[in-house]
Amino acid sequence: MNRAAFAFLAGGSVRYLRSVAKNVVKTALGRPHRYSDGDVLYRQYVRQLLGGRRLSKITCICSTLEGAGSQALMTMRAIQFARAHGLTYAHTPFGEIHHAERPMPEWAAAWEAQFNLGTGEATDTRDAINFAFTFPTLCALYGVADDEAPFDDTLIGDFRRKYRLGKPRAARALPSVCVHVRRRNRHDFHSEDSTDMACLAEVVARVRRMLEEQRLPHVLRVFSQGDPAEFRALDLPHDGLFLDADPLWSMREMIDADLLVTTRGTFGHVTGLLCEGVVLADGSFPPQPGWLTYDALGAFDEERLASAVSAKMRSASGR
Repeated sequence: MNRAAFAFLAGGSVRYLRSVAKNVVKTALGRPHRYSDGDVLYRQYVRQLLGGRRLSKITCICSTLEGAGSQALMTMRAIQFARAHGLTYAHTPFGEIHHAERPMPEWAAAWEAQFNLGTGEATDTRDAINFAFTFPTLCALYGVADDEAPFDDTLIGDFRRKYRLGKPRAARALPSVCVHVRRRNRHDFHSEDSTDMACLAEVVARVRRMLEEQRLPHVLRVFSQGDPAEFRALDLPHDGLFLDADPLWSMREMIDADLLVTTRGTFGHVTGLLCEGVVLADGSFPPQPGWLTYDALGAFDEERLASAVSAKMRSASGR
């Protein structure tokens, strides 16, 4: 048992006893009782230490204040954690996702079908620990130093296989270059993840110059929210801006890109994870295997990107 376990037991015992007392009173008053996700973890961990049934199952039920990208990434992290530590991941379908653009049941079901993360996973969530609200403690108990460690190739391949169910890649006349720009919107509360437009303008200019030098025909599109005037720095025609479009469709278009440029934020990060093209990402956000990154000034390894994009696009042209 590590130091984190001792600290968890010491602090958790007081909180758990308080929860027990509160729930006893609620039961006496005929009111429904409820234990927090932390209480459930504490109870199961103590049971394990006393020789009872070991922790064996986790699920992922995210905050209803989180959007689709955040909830999908957290679910992916839960699956990664379960695989790494010999636990069962039991899938809980999305129930409520922020930024809803349809009635909530329909909105949640659409994102569930978009990712298909529950395909092939267990579905019995009884006694499952909710990873979404206990992952810092679980990581400490299991000695995980980096809770944002990159996904391995096998797991990324599994996520992509699940995503592709019922969504074959669209045929295109020209290779596709997509840029995701994270902008603040009326729902936003992660202001620190808003895109630095000056930096992105430099990235886009370098990418366009590289494509011209390589003589690679393509279609370039930007996906974001806002007014066209906010994207003037990118120096793109209006018909290349797809603003406030259906986010499910937008994500699918970007996942199918031959070259995807992403900015900060979980929506773009998950899109990049599922994209089988070349991904150029903001280097301030932990990258995934194989991604190229740009720095705060918009600089990146242009020779390496040119080589990767040339191979990908010439291959795509022969699809």
